[in-house]
Amino acid sequence: MIVAKPVYHHHDVLLVNEGTELTEKHIKLFKSWGITEIWIEGESKEEEESYVELEKQAQESIEKELNEKFCEVLDDEVMAEIMKVASKQLVKRTLDQEE
Repeated sequence: MIVAKPVYHHHDVLLVNEGTELTEKHIKLFKSWGITEIWIEGESKEEEESYVELEKQAQESIEKELNEKFCEVLDDEVMAEIMKVASKQLVKRTLDQEE
């Protein structure tokens, strides 16, 4: 697979430039930075929409369950941040299992 658009992490540092052929090392790097999707040359619109929908469904389901578990402590900034991190990790794990 060839990267169609540059990939940046959340501090706007370039991780991979467009035209780069993906390796397992790149994919592990993306996962470690919490990057769940990138643009790939030749990827069909249907595949992209399917992945986005799957990610959205996973996110909604996980957030609902975590909100129920954390409902009494969400006014605590630390607990809210723990819930946010847990949500990201659970969504990543769910999507990885789907692949």
